[in-house]
Amino acid sequence: MKLRLILYFKSYISGILFPGFCFFLLVSCGERPKKELIIIDKQKLKKNIEDVNKPAVVMEKDEIDAWIKSHGYPMKSTGTGLRYFIFKENKKGKEVKTKSEVQIKYKVSLLDGTECYSSEKNGPRIFMVGADNVESGLHEGVQLMKEGEKSIFVLPSHLAFGLVGDRNKIPPKTAVVYEIEILEVR
Repeated sequence: MKLRLILYFKSYISGILFPGFCFFLLVSCGERPKKELIIIDKQKLKKNIEDVNKPAVVMEKDEIDAWIKSHGYPMKSTGTGLRYFIFKENKKGKEVKTKSEVQIKYKVSLLDGTECYSSEKNGPRIFMVGADNVESGLHEGVQLMKEGEKSIFVLPSHLAFGLVGDRNKIPPKTAVVYEIEILEVR
């Protein structure tokens, strides 16, 4: 009886399991269909992103223009969209350049007048131009100034805190107004 059971089990393994195992090996080792490589057209992607964001950019520009008009400032504009007005000049002041370390007094507000940050509350700010982690519009703006000068900058959101804001007082996609005085250039 035991011998029959063993022989039956052997024939079961060799007759059913072994061929099934071989079939499984053949199928799993065979060629798989190749996945199609997806090529991203970077120019087209950039254009699509620009097209999607164009209405928001136009609306932000209109808000900035309205703010400037309501305050009557004779602001100039750079190619990046930074608006600035140097209202206290210092012809003899030391120029701000990339890698200069600057100490500034500042006030940061939203276009609606809400004050977010200021050196009166937080103390003067010191940063290295072109190197430290501050808003790109601030790096650009201070390089238009000299030590001892005062100015107002309006930074569109892409030069300020971008798509996410500062996750504290400045909302996403928001233009900000900086009032700046350069105390020292090193």
